[in-house]
Amino acid sequence: MQKKINSWLITQVDKGTQTDYLELDSGEFLSNEIIIEVKNSALNYKDALAITGMAPIIRKFPLIPGIDFSGVVIQSKNKKFGEGDRVFATGLGLGELQHGGLSSHASTDADILIKLPNKYTHSYIMGLGTAGLTAMLAVLALHENSIKPDAGKVLVTGSSGAVGGIATKLLLKLGYEVVAMTSRPEYNRDYLKSFGNIEVLDTDDFLGNPRMLSKERWASAIDVVGGKVLENIITETNRSGVISVCGQVLGLNIVTNLAPFILRGVRLIGIDSAFCSHERRSRAWDMIFDLLDVKDVNYLSEIIDIKDVYERSKLIVNGKNRRRIITNNSN
Repeated sequence: MQKKINSWLITQVDKGTQTDYLELDSGEFLSNEIIIEVKNSALNYKDALAITGMAPIIRKFPLIPGIDFSGVVIQSKNKKFGEGDRVFATGLGLGELQHGGLSSHASTDADILIKLPNKYTHSYIMGLGTAGLTAMLAVLALHENSIKPDAGKVLVTGSSGAVGGIATKLLLKLGYEVVAMTSRPEYNRDYLKSFGNIEVLDTDDFLGNPRMLSKERWASAIDVVGGKVLENIITETNRSGVISVCGQVLGLNIVTNLAPFILRGVRLIGIDSAFCSHERRSRAWDMIFDLLDVKDVNYLSEIIDIKDVYERSKLIVNGKNRRRIITNNSN
């Protein structure tokens, strides 16, 4: 094993943080039972918040960020994986509680790794990553609560971003009638229309104070933004409708009332992709593999050099990034 690795590192400075791309000592940062040469990682919204210091994502310092990675095992002390195995990991504390994947190398325990099927590339799986898993779990929540494709319109917020974009594509593949919401429709409409036959709405129209109950519009929704948008969606959801909640771009807090829940039976279902069970995670990945091919993933993503992570993170937290970001970690 080489003595040095190249990584992004977040350190605590006074009451804030500092993020740098550095050469690090491998012995200090690769101490778990399996060492992986990382081929591709990804840049999620949560990663961007941590890297720019916009939110307290990191639980210990210093830490290598990156909640997703895919690569090749180069050293293993666990019989589950051997040298040369192609693996990937998403969530499960990476980039928050333990060193993550925005590095030339990563080190983890075996229980967070999944073998990458031979027919898929490292960039393909990172074109999905946590965003793809979250989107699939959100769609599964609708299906498991009897929201079938013929139920009516399904609203997807943040649809030009990674989670919303993948969710939109998955719903269309399954035959749902999708309405896409975006904060910059003049910029994103043509991109979203290229997904298929969908209606595009402006997020600004959902930022006012909601009524106690509004006219029923949505059989279901997948919400990645929270805040006022979610408050309004709750009041507009059909009787027995389901809202999968998996993001908080507009804030963690909402102000609502009981009427939609006790008069219409509206259900809010929280989506936890970071620590969901292995069984549920496996089911979601199997469904994604069946629904999205390489062409779909390539259209929904783009590849950047790992050294460009900080600048791209600033665009992500300011809502100016489209598609899923894959990082090329090989030097």
